[in-house]
Amino acid sequence: MRKKYLLVLAGVVLLIGLGEVACRLIEQVYAYMAFHPLGPVVNLEALNYNDTTVTRAKPAGEFRVLAFGDSYVYSTVKTAFTPASVAADLLGQAGAKARVVNLGEPGVSFFQYRKALDHWTGRIEADAVVVGIFLGNDCAEIARHLVPDDLPVNSVLRDNFVAIATGRKRLAGARHAYGLRLLDYAADAINIQTTGDVVTVDVPEPHTGLYGPLEPDRYLEMTRLFTVAGQAAQCGEMTRGWQALAGLGRDLARLGREGKMRVAVMLSPAEVMVNAGLWREMARAAGLDPKSFDPTLPGRMARAVLAKVAPQVAVLDLTPAFACAAARGDVLYPPREIHWNAAGNRLAGQALARFVGQTWLGLPDGELAGLDPCLEAGPVAAGPADVESCLAAALPPGP
Repeated sequence: MRKKYLLVLAGVVLLIGLGEVACRLIEQVYAYMAFHPLGPVVNLEALNYNDTTVTRAKPAGEFRVLAFGDSYVYSTVKTAFTPASVAADLLGQAGAKARVVNLGEPGVSFFQYRKALDHWTGRIEADAVVVGIFLGNDCAEIARHLVPDDLPVNSVLRDNFVAIATGRKRLAGARHAYGLRLLDYAADAINIQTTGDVVTVDVPEPHTGLYGPLEPDRYLEMTRLFTVAGQAAQCGEMTRGWQALAGLGRDLARLGREGKMRVAVMLSPAEVMVNAGLWREMARAAGLDPKSFDPTLPGRMARAVLAKVAPQVAVLDLTPAFACAAARGDVLYPPREIHWNAAGNRLAGQALARFVGQTWLGLPDGELAGLDPCLEAGPVAAGPADVESCLAAALPPGP
């Protein structure tokens, strides 16, 4: 009898082992095939991007832009309300058949932008590339090693059990909870069957699960991080971040030369860079000298770095439009939320549509209807920080 029990136990262990091997193998194959599609269509929603599906080959007559970046490109609103969708819709209304593919990934920075560029431009046919740079933390995150350099493409998105943009549960993203993937998949399959396949999130429309006002202390901490690149005294500390931007600029310039693609960078400001009242409030709460922060320095440095290493890369700076809108009283960032609300996303999308239409498609002025007057705002007056000194520290003259 004991031998029989041992044989049964051995059989159970063998089955579990085989099931575990099969689960891990299927998981790896699925992940590889999802990111190396052989068919005609890439299912971006299944990969947890804030987009739907896109054909690998570009349809005749379509002008296609691939948009890369972090959560400001990904966006905290539903797919139809992202800057990518707003821009494509406006261009379509003007008679330009356009598609802006949202390949933004929350929680990443320059090194991941470069990896995503290399990966997706070889798999999705396009006419142009735009990389969104968040002036608040992209440089500081690299300089302070807050984002690992070696994160692979889509690493933050691929393991999420719930799709950020839709709230739909993803068995492909089964949670790592029990040590065995077989048990993880079984538990989450049961979860889907018993509780439904969609998670309802209590956030204001049209936001998604990525929307999340912060606790006051955390919001203050993030706001202080967003000022670091704007402090002239921190130029030396920011060197690694600006050098990483230079690397991205060189990649874009090379892509433009070799792939005959249009290339551009879109600079997105943090609220503290366009709202002087917020900075005064934050400085007072943190005991900082209000004069220590130049809100124009991060944007000026980004433009200076790109002009030095990749002058052929076009730059769309959203700062003037956002500063104009903030000055007239528009609320573009929800309280204690570091991302744009629907109005902010719409303004960014209009700016992107105007840029693409005028710069790459040659649409005449006035062809795009209903644009915000703040898109005509002139450059923001430069602050007191010496950008040349910061640039020399980050990118010293070569031999």
